[in-house]
Amino acid sequence: MNPAHPDPGEMLQRVRQQLILAQVRIMELEDTRDETGARLGENERLLQAAVTLADQKLDEAAHADKIRADLQAQFIQLQQIQQAANAALGAAQVRLAQAEQAIAVEKQISADLAAQLRQVRETESKLTTQLHEITAASDARQQRIGQLDVEIRAMKSSRSWRWTAWLRSLERTFRGSRS
Repeated sequence: MNPAHPDPGEMLQRVRQQLILAQVRIMELEDTRDETGARLGENERLLQAAVTLADQKLDEAAHADKIRADLQAQFIQLQQIQQAANAALGAAQVRLAQAEQAIAVEKQISADLAAQLRQVRETESKLTTQLHEITAASDARQQRIGQLDVEIRAMKSSRSWRWTAWLRSLERTFRGSRS
């Protein structure tokens, strides 16, 4: 087999394998996208819980205005809860930003894979066309070989070929003695 012209069947098999690998990668990316969506929902639930908690503590602070002695203790407690809520909110915002970055990366990867898939399909189409051309040329050559075989058999079975056999033998003998 000529390394400059690899077997079209082998090339087609490689292209099919690359297509399968690309499809597997797309499915993996879709799974990752689904997992990221679930994490985003969880972050939103945490944020809602933090907002609910902050609202409850604000109501407690309004009630604490009536009781001055309790106001100082509740105010300190409210500050601590507010810090925790802000920390949770900050962490949720960081996770949300990370999730948005991951989604952007996955979109870019999906776009790249789609472009690669288009290129693979174009290459497959070109290879299929070349295969058909090669097959047609091979069939034409096989027909020509068959025709030439028929002509040679007809020539060798002719009367003139048999009658001139002694001349060809004589020529081979002289050619052999010169070498």
